[in-house]
Amino acid sequence: MTTTGHKSKNKLVQLKLPVDVKNKLDDIFAKDGTTTPQALKMIATQIANRGFSPFTTLHYEQYSEPVSAELEAKLREDELKIMGYLPDDADEFTDEQSLNQAFEKNLK
Repeated sequence: MTTTGHKSKNKLVQLKLPVDVKNKLDDIFAKDGTTTPQALKMIATQIANRGFSPFTTLHYEQYSEPVSAELEAKLREDELKIMGYLPDDADEFTDEQSLNQAFEKNLK
């Protein structure tokens, strides 16, 4: 058998993960019926096809109108709070009554 010198259109990407991380990924992806390498390939393909990373905090360029610097800063701050990088100063409601009162106050 002869080869035509055709190069694969695929590139090999290798990464080393801590054993516990790899084992957790194997368990998670097995529940979806796939392997860790297959799942990571799907994730990489989806990111490449969409043109942005899920680790980019916000994609302002997707809005049809420009976002003001003030709104952008507020959105980033809110997102950092959700991600746990900044303290969350949101109100906490310990019971249904206080939650309902907050809804009534803020929606009227």
